[in-house]
This record gives sequence, structure tokens and C-alpha cells, in this order.
Amino acid sequence: MTRMYSLQLVACPAVPGLAERESLPRGALVLTDDWDIANQLSISADPSVATVVVPADAATWEEDAIVKLMTVGERVPSHIRVITSLHLTRWPTAPQPRLLALQEAAFLAAKQLAHSNPPDSSLAALVLDPLKGGTPHPHGALLTGLIKAIAWELPHTHVHAVVTDAAALPTALAQLRRESACVRGLPVTYYRGQSTSATRLEERLLPDNEPTVGAHDGAHRWSTGEGPVVLAVGGARGITARCLEGLRTRPSALWLLGSTDPETMVEQSREIGETTSTEYARKRRAADPEVHIAQVRSFYDRCRKSRESLSHLAVLRQRFGATRVRYVGCDVTDEIAVRRVAAMIRKTTPLLGLVINGAGISGARRLAAKDLTTFRKVRDTKVVGYHNLKAAFSDLAPGLWCNFSSVAGAFGLAGESDYGPANDFLNSAARYETAHSGAAEYSICWSLWGESGLGPRTGFTEYTARAGQLGLLGDAEGQRLFNTEVEAHRSERRAVPTPLGNEELQMLCTKFPALVDATQPTPYLGTPSWLDGGQLVWELDLGRYVHLYGHIRESRALVPGALALELAAEAAGYLVGAAPVSTFRNIRFQAPIAVDPQVVRYVLTASYTPAGFDCGVVQVGIHSRVLGGNHDRRVQHFGVLIPIGGVATSDQCHNLRVATTARRASATMSMSGLFDHVRDVRLSARVTSARWEPPLPGGNDDEFFSRHRIPWLLADALLQTACSTGTPNRYATPHSIEELRLHTTDNDFMLSKVTYGVQLHVDHSDGIAEGVAFESGNGETLLAMSGLAVSGRTWRSGKGHE
Repeated sequence: MTRMYSLQLVACPAVPGLAERESLPRGALVLTDDWDIANQLSISADPSVATVVVPADAATWEEDAIVKLMTVGERVPSHIRVITSLHLTRWPTAPQPRLLALQEAAFLAAKQLAHSNPPDSSLAALVLDPLKGGTPHPHGALLTGLIKAIAWELPHTHVHAVVTDAAALPTALAQLRRESACVRGLPVTYYRGQSTSATRLEERLLPDNEPTVGAHDGAHRWSTGEGPVVLAVGGARGITARCLEGLRTRPSALWLLGSTDPETMVEQSREIGETTSTEYARKRRAADPEVHIAQVRSFYDRCRKSRESLSHLAVLRQRFGATRVRYVGCDVTDEIAVRRVAAMIRKTTPLLGLVINGAGISGARRLAAKDLTTFRKVRDTKVVGYHNLKAAFSDLAPGLWCNFSSVAGAFGLAGESDYGPANDFLNSAARYETAHSGAAEYSICWSLWGESGLGPRTGFTEYTARAGQLGLLGDAEGQRLFNTEVEAHRSERRAVPTPLGNEELQMLCTKFPALVDATQPTPYLGTPSWLDGGQLVWELDLGRYVHLYGHIRESRALVPGALALELAAEAAGYLVGAAPVSTFRNIRFQAPIAVDPQVVRYVLTASYTPAGFDCGVVQVGIHSRVLGGNHDRRVQHFGVLIPIGGVATSDQCHNLRVATTARRASATMSMSGLFDHVRDVRLSARVTSARWEPPLPGGNDDEFFSRHRIPWLLADALLQTACSTGTPNRYATPHSIEELRLHTTDNDFMLSKVTYGVQLHVDHSDGIAEGVAFESGNGETLLAMSGLAVSGRTWRSGKGHE
């Protein structure tokens, strides 16, 4: 099953988990394209660090010449650093030759590491980027995309990259060092602190509900009247052709650009006819015994592609009309040729409704075997082609620009050290255009199409299918996803939509678990249902958990308030990954939550607000929507703030005691099963004490309860103790808690295995309770609660209530 995700930059705190590595270790090789950076390093770096400024004309050098430039002594060092600055880089101008040369040098340095495979080596990239509006410059992806790709192929090399807006190089280098110790998803992070509060960002694949098809924006001016003029680059073959064949909107004109001119395609198709590759090779060898079989097969493959293109053209002409479909041979890396085609199209139409940029070639091959010539060709088809198309067709004001990118650009892949960064550039370009130009542009990160993609023509599909790393998308499903994106409301279209199947998700859970889900599988929430602005959204489905039906209030099974804290901790784990969750503040129990609702639908929302590179606040809420008549009423049931890192004492998470305006009588409740776990209750006007008896059943449920984030049953026991009235089955109503702090990292499952007992103690004063759970033997605190506001509490002497 394929599900749509969106590759987005999100704030995420730095969580150390490894040993830090020097940003400039002794004996390291620094590659840069900037003399100012080199001069600064000559003053501050250790004398053993070699700095090489890669010249712009190296972009035309042979591979051996660049390797010789990087060689120190007799080899390329095992610690590589790549540093560049994009502060003077304009957009949408093409990358400077010096940046392309730097990328090529970094690729060849990684290739040398793949050959020598030295133990405990490292390769890190540092990109100085103004991060305009919080969006990375697309040219930085030439390096960060390379880092993503080679991380798959250098198992003994620590690989990571930092993109930062730090004004000073020493600050940026300190961030590079700090990040080397952090636990993350992808090996690339972004530090923003010059134009906003200190924020650390990572790319995450967030689940996206499919866009709504309906009223179109400016990108779809053809929704009434004549259809759009469509330009499809690389549209005569592969997935681009398949998407065009399945296009639900009939274009008024369809222009197809391909790398081979029409006459050549006809000649090549005629040359091979219906023969197979083996038959054609046998025929050529019979005519010329000296011919090289590799050359014959290469030529046959080109002829086969021409035949395939002609076949697709025939299908498109039959579907849309022969006069509407025009094919032009054009090499997108040739600026003059692209401008010539643009002038031809400009004579027929003043506007383009849709541009599909599907140009691309694949040279999937392991890093150690990949050559520089192929690397350049694969990269330039995407990067140079994009800039040439943008420059040539900008005055035709394309209503919608769709790049065909790849999952290799989203998260890298083995064998794609050229194709990966080229597609990561397209992803970054779409994100940058969306943020700064207001253009309707997006890049779809396709996985492999089993019938029509690049894979079947390279053998890579067969390899990945055998390895089980990537699933194979069928043509019909791919066409459906494409049409859904094209026809979507602009407000619902993400810059980098990424359809993923089960195979891709399983692969990422092994390689980059925090990329899709920052935690281990959670007991209750699982994957978010969708993304709403800056909030992740889960639809709650708690009715299937039998153990929750033991918490009954007036004949209704209700979700315990403590379980809402477990749900909040799970949501926080999704947002902040390995960052510890130990404190909950401003907890608000605003309305009951039914375990198995019959009318309403409960939704949990969660968002993270950074307050520094390693700290921030997670905000979680649970609300319901009550549908009836002409009204759609939203009811808030629960809310909490969870401070992360050093923000716990900052003003951002400072909360005064919450005033309780509601005054409710005690309620009749039945506690059974897991919730019958409070023993020896002793109650007075000012103090309530009790003993906790861990209620977990064991057996087959062990695995489920071992995955809980916090000891929420212990918190429930403390709340039961605080709300005890002295009358059997009568409990006061909790309204809010100022703070609940965990002093243990154990959950209920782990606490149930210890031999010591747990005591519960609560002090009461004017409707406010302070509680603590502690070990019986040494008195060590496990959980502390302050500022619990309750109403309806009575005690045994009958002297009154609070």
C-alpha cells in the first residue's frame, strides 16, 4: 500500500548520544572553494590539517587530476571536511563552476574512502547559508544530497553535514562538532540563529492526507474553457509518458521534449525492428566479427529507447489528437537549444499551464565503481537542465511547475551518489521557490515504477526488488497519485510530496528510524493521521484496548487523565525523537474522554516550538468535534505543555497556578482491572496516603506494556489517592495540574518488576493538592505532582468539602 508523505524541514532539538568528533581533526583534509575560508583555517586549524582550494576550472578536469590535487603524501586522508559559503550566491542563477568542482572533489574523496575503507574515518560537510526565511539555498543540496547518498555506502565512516547561518566560521565549526554527537534521522541538520531564536532543524517525512480535488487556483486556469498548454520534458518515455497518458485533464496543446531528434528515433527504431538484443548482437557479429559486443548492446539500447518513445507518442496522439501533440528533440543541458525551443513554443501560446520536468538519466553503481564522467552527466541533466528550463520559459508564466524527483534525493540510496544529490537539488529548489517567489512548484519524490521507471532499463529495479529495499509502484497507482497532486488545491500542495510503500518504510526504520518516526512503535498513537499547518494530528482509536474499560464513571468507560499524559509523551517522542520527556506542565482536564465514543470523534494534536538549538516546548491537546444540524462544535478535552531540554526554567514554559472556576461534586466511579491498584488508603482533611500495587497482568501483554513511554499507571494511582473522598467508589474531580515531574526513566512495566514497594502521599490545602510517589525502602522519589486543582473532595469525618 502506498501512502503520501511530505519531506519537510521541522524544528527538532539536538540530542547528544555519541562521542563528539573534532570539526577539524589532526591530519584532516579540508576541501573548499573559498579563499577567505582557506585563509581563516590557515590561522586557526592545526598545522597538520591540509586545506585545498578547489579551483573553478577543476570542473573540466579529468578524475585523476582532481584526485592528485587532494592527495596528501601518498593517499587521500581518512578525515575529509568540505566547507563552502553560499552567502553571495544568487537565485535562480545556475551553480558556479567552483561549487560544481567542489562537489566533484567531495565525491572523489568519498570514492577513495570506499576503496581504502579505513577504520574510524569521517567525512563532514559544512555549508554557510543565510537560510533566507528559514529555507536552505538549493545549491547547498549538491553537498547535503551527496552526504545523504554516501552515508549508505561508507559503513566505517562517520558522515554528517551542517547547514548554518552562523556569521562566524568558528561558530559554524563548533556546530559541526556538536552535531557529530547527535542522534538524528538523516545525516544533515540545519542551524538557524541569526534572524530568529536559535532553532535546529531536520528534514522529516511527515504523513500527509491526500490533497482535495476541487476548485483550482491560478495554476489551473484551464478548469473552465480550453485545456492547458502542457510542456513535458523527458515526456516521450518512462514515468513521464505514463503520467501524461493518464492525465485526466485534456491539454489544448502538449509539447514533448526529448534528447533524441524525431528523424533519428525513426531510423533507430527501423534498425532493430522487432529483434531482441541477443538476435541483433548475433546479426551484427555475423556482419562484422570484430565488432565489440558492448558497443552493439549500447547501440541496441539507444534504438530500443527510440522505439519506446515512438510507441508512447502514438498513444498520446491517439488520446489527445495528433495535432495537439508535438515532439521536439532537445538536450536540456544545452542552453541555446532550450531557448530555441522556448521561442518556438512562444509563437503558439502566451502562457504555459503546466510544466513537467521529467528529464533525467540514472547511472546506479556502487560508489567505488562510479566514474566522474557519469557523475557529471547524471547531475547536469537534472541541475543544469532545471536552470536552463527556468531561464528559457519564465516569461511564459507556467501556472504549475512539477519536477519529477526521486526518493534517492529525499533520503539517499546506495549506488546513487550522483542521482541522489541531483534530485535533492530539485527538492530544495521547489521548497525555495514556494517560500520566496510564490510560484506553484513542487517535486514529487518517486520511488521505482515497476513497469515504466528508470529501474527496468538499468537493472536497478531487479536488484532492489530482490533486496526488498524498494517496492515497485504500478502505472495505474502512479497515475492516480500524479493526478491527485496536479489537481489539488494550492493550499494543500506540499513542496516535496513523497509516496512511500511498506518496503520503503521498513527500510527507513532500519537505516534512518527518526526520519519517518522518531520513536519505537508506540502503544496507542502510531503514525500521525495527517499534518495540519504546524501540527501533527492523530485520530484516537482507544476502544480496541480492553484494559481501558476498567475505568468507569457513572456507567461510562472514560480515558484516565494519566493515560492522556502517556499519549502526550508518545506524541512528543514523535516530534523530538530521543530527547527525554520528564516534565509535564499546565495540565488541563477540561472534559471527559470516552474510551469508545458513539457520536464524537477525538483528535490529538501536537506541535513543537523551539527555544534554542537543544530545547523547546511540545504542546499537546485533545479535542472532539460534535456534528449536528448546521453546527460543527469543537470541544477541548485535554491540554499539556512538555518542556524539552534546558527550556524547563525559561519564561516560555513558566505557568502560574491555573485557577479552577468549576465546582463539581464528587462522582461515582468503578476501578477494576488495571485501575484497581491503590491499597491501604488513609485519608484526613489535609493528608491522604496509600500504597501502589502494580497491576500489570504479565504474559502476552508484557511486550505491549514495555513500550509505554512513562509510568502513567503510577501517575493514575497518585491521582486516585489525591481524589479519594473516604466514601467507597466516590472520587473528587481533577481539573488541572501545574506540574508533574518524573524522577525515573522506568515505565510501569519496569517498575512492576522491582522488589521494593511504592508509597503514595498527598497534601491538601484549599482545593490544591501536592503529591509524591516514592520507594518504600529509601524514600527515593519516583514521581512528584504539584498544583493539582480538585473539586468535590470530602473526607470521612464529614466536616465539609473542598
